[in-house]
Amino acid sequence: MAEITELANTRRKSLQKNVVQQVQHKLSHIDLSTTSVIVLADSQWATGVLGLVAGQVAQETGRPTILLSLGGKNDILAKGSARSINSVDLYQLVSEQAHLLHSFGGHPFAAGLSLKVENIPLFTQAINQKLRQNLDILTSKLTVTADLKVTVADLGRELFTQLKLLEPYGIGNPVPKLLIQDCWFENIWHRNQQDLKGNKVQYIKTDFCVRDNSTNIKFPGVWWGHYKDELPLGKCDCIFELDYNTYKNRYEVRIINVRASKKSFLTQTSAKIVDWRNCSTSFLENSQELPSNTLLLSECPSSWNDLQVWIERNLYNQQILAIAWNEPKQKSPVQIWITLVGLAKYLSHNQKLAPRIQILKKLQISDQCLHFGIQALNSCGFDVKSQENHLKIMQSHHNLSSTSENEICQFLAAIHEEQFQQQYFSQVSVSTIQAMIFPKVISAS
Repeated sequence: MAEITELANTRRKSLQKNVVQQVQHKLSHIDLSTTSVIVLADSQWATGVLGLVAGQVAQETGRPTILLSLGGKNDILAKGSARSINSVDLYQLVSEQAHLLHSFGGHPFAAGLSLKVENIPLFTQAINQKLRQNLDILTSKLTVTADLKVTVADLGRELFTQLKLLEPYGIGNPVPKLLIQDCWFENIWHRNQQDLKGNKVQYIKTDFCVRDNSTNIKFPGVWWGHYKDELPLGKCDCIFELDYNTYKNRYEVRIINVRASKKSFLTQTSAKIVDWRNCSTSFLENSQELPSNTLLLSECPSSWNDLQVWIERNLYNQQILAIAWNEPKQKSPVQIWITLVGLAKYLSHNQKLAPRIQILKKLQISDQCLHFGIQALNSCGFDVKSQENHLKIMQSHHNLSSTSENEICQFLAAIHEEQFQQQYFSQVSVSTIQAMIFPKVISAS
């Protein structure tokens, strides 16, 4: 059993490595300067590792990534995983294409989805267009932080001279990044660059003028490696670097990052949330700050649907919601599988019924993950039967089935995905919870 477990874990890593290589090959045929969301599909990809690979690709490319497995020839549905990076709300982005999807669920940084194979091209086109129009446009792999907030009226020779006093720039002393909020762009145009001989080089540049309400003056700027259609329409928040163009003999800005301006859409109908995550048990038990109308939620959710149930109850009863779960102390998926096998052997030997809830607490997994675990046990010579809220496990005399390795692999992948979700919910901000949950609750009421 230990050998097949190690084999399954090694196989998962090998599958992940192979998929990464195949994705990188496909990416080499894509123009990333015109791609806002990476959507790739292949019939040979194992769905269990797509979330891990999508996360890796998203970080490396700085773009939300969706990877889909096409299944067999007779399968009409493609299934896969999506991963985002800091600035893009993946859940909102994908859910706006719900009419093209068969199923979908997740949160702003990770999601699972399925859709008809025939809908993939239209879905790819629509989701890229939506991100270019309405959501944050990413220009780097990491979150960009501004050093100074300015207006268009501040730009020019005087500011450039003051910033020049901070030179020399380099590692440890980067060029100052300037934030301008609620600005907009005019006179936008893009073209390929030319070399000294006048030949066009396949590297795009967008020229523009930036404006805001501080002045009527238009200030020139450039955005290297991007097309004009990638600039958001309307007012934007933008991070620039101020530079001097010796060729054109003028001061200009260079875009580092840009996003459409967003106003808070939370309303007074939002219930109050108290954040007591990662507080000690004694603090919660002895706290004198706990009003009588407080709903204490101490179990870390693994999906937005789990959390929404409590939010709806919270709103209906006009209670204060205290989110008080701790970051789970997670064992590795392999350790959990070994524990499950040991538990199965014990219950089989003693011919005991085990409460399902007790097994879940012992393994610290959800019922959905346990479902995959039961399938894996059945393929490994156990006979697991459900009797009301209990499990009866017997060890049969059958040898390991041909699907044992795949079933264990699926169980390990399901645990890894669930742990990823729980880590997210232990860190996500209260404002994100409100933004994700309350609009749904309000629209459903």
